[in-house]
Amino acid sequence: MPEKTTPYYAGSDFADLLRHDGGLPHAVGASSYQVLRANRKHPEWADGLGNTYNHGPMLTFWRGRFYLEYLSTPVSEHTGAGCSLLVRSEDGMAWGMPQVCFPEITIPARRYACADGTVIEVPEEKPGFMHQRMGFFHTKDDRLLVSGFYGHAPHHDICPWQSFGVGRAVREVFEDGTLGPVHFIRYLDYSGWTEDKLPFPYYKRSSDPAFVAACEELLADRLVTQQWREEHGWQDDQIGIEMPRVGKRRGVAANSPFESASSFCWYHIDETTVMGLWKQGKVGRSDDGGKSFSLRYEPSFATSGAKSWGQKTQDGRYAIAYVNSLSSEHRYPLVTVTSDDGVKFDGMACLCGEVPPRRYEGVYKDFGPQYIRGICEGHAEYPEGAFWLCHSMNKEDIFVTKVPVPVRLEVNEHVNDTFGDIKDWNVYRTKWARVSPYVMYGTDNCMRIADKDPCDYARAMRIFPKSERVSVSLEIMAAGQYEENLEIEITDGRGTPACWAALGNGALRVKYGANTEEAFEVAAPPAWHTLEFRIDCADNTYMIVFDGQAFSYGLSRLVHKVNEVQRLVIRTKARRHSPNYDDYPETPDMPGTDEPVTERVYFVRGVRTGEIE
Repeated sequence: MPEKTTPYYAGSDFADLLRHDGGLPHAVGASSYQVLRANRKHPEWADGLGNTYNHGPMLTFWRGRFYLEYLSTPVSEHTGAGCSLLVRSEDGMAWGMPQVCFPEITIPARRYACADGTVIEVPEEKPGFMHQRMGFFHTKDDRLLVSGFYGHAPHHDICPWQSFGVGRAVREVFEDGTLGPVHFIRYLDYSGWTEDKLPFPYYKRSSDPAFVAACEELLADRLVTQQWREEHGWQDDQIGIEMPRVGKRRGVAANSPFESASSFCWYHIDETTVMGLWKQGKVGRSDDGGKSFSLRYEPSFATSGAKSWGQKTQDGRYAIAYVNSLSSEHRYPLVTVTSDDGVKFDGMACLCGEVPPRRYEGVYKDFGPQYIRGICEGHAEYPEGAFWLCHSMNKEDIFVTKVPVPVRLEVNEHVNDTFGDIKDWNVYRTKWARVSPYVMYGTDNCMRIADKDPCDYARAMRIFPKSERVSVSLEIMAAGQYEENLEIEITDGRGTPACWAALGNGALRVKYGANTEEAFEVAAPPAWHTLEFRIDCADNTYMIVFDGQAFSYGLSRLVHKVNEVQRLVIRTKARRHSPNYDDYPETPDMPGTDEPVTERVYFVRGVRTGEIE
């Protein structure tokens, strides 16, 4: 077999869709932060609109801030009036209120001429909607443009974009957060649109020569405009990369979706060698600087329609991030694989393995983190020490995920965390369930874990060296007496729990084997308590020690048999198992999710691990 010259995965790990994290190793320190929590009842806490379909995010970093664009419609995919919103952050963890960057439009009734000569009559005006396969563009003189595509809400057999959309809009983003006027940078003249019919002016009519020059710089960038291919259709001569259609796969008819290439992203190996990635495991290579690509289907990237992202990382290596699932309805977990040469990838690691409940019903709202994008190459600056990804969750909420580099699957030194920060912790943080560093009484560094979300949770996970016999200890304090549990687990490297304890309702409960016992009364807060797990995997036993007192029950067996343990997991609610590969539930609107519940707050410090002699 000839040596492969396009990206491929050489490893043997793949996700188990019965587990939301796939039962995979996690990248050390990979953390996910919620940008938007959709809220229909209280839009003032979300986006100002009350939309519950939010998807297709794009991310960039400019002049020391993160910017994220996403599309939004009221309930379902490609239906109802849609718009795009822009939100920014100083640190990537705390995000402000979104602002509309491309507003809703109405498309009048008219006759649409298809590229093949077919004419379709649309008898009434319809709402348009925003869609974006490309978001941001940085000019050489450090201006920032944001872009999106105006298409139709589906009507009969009209495709939402190709050959029938209006065209691509653009506007400038200014450093103070304000936006320039909306213009069209490209309208679909080959489907009947003319400049006088556009809802916004053509960019050449702008009174700002610098903005016109920025648009023309964008239009001249062959790799950037290639991202427009799916929305603009194959007949747009503005999109100039030569790219033959992918050869047919078994059972795939000619002119099927597989025959086109969607959601392009790229990274350079050197000045002339460029690798391309598309949906559905398509990969390609250009040896002429991106003027032309060869394409192939790469089955080792076991993924479906949830987009893939590839880039060179700050450590000089390469990373590809994608959803490791062949089921387009089960879009989890989000993983990364890494490479020294940008072609052969290995070391699969989970980046986001959470699938919260889907709160709002809607059409085509697949489960999990999906539509992954990162920060494109060629920008003036990047955040230090990590690569960042954005994605939707259940096509409902918007998240970013931070991945420290170099990507590590293990740690080699035991833990002694004093919490000047929460480096090396894997955090899952929502708007209403937060994990953050905290300074108590002005001098005491700790980690604050809080939860007021009625259906999601906060999670903090610390990976430590693989150990057969180990002590894992932490100091913990609850800010109040809470009926709901804070769960603490020790798991192996695949997430199988070996030890379990829960703090709640004035007690510490412990599980040995299949038995859950109320092991200790817990004094009314505020008071610090020391909790230690003494684990012997070879003997299948462990012991809980709370404030210096040990508790045993029967043989004090492990919850599950494991050969070694590797993770401390602190979570504000119980593990969740649905949806999974055997379970694709109907999800009508969940009641009571638009209002927060009474907040529970906990503090953690002094996390230590060490071998037991």
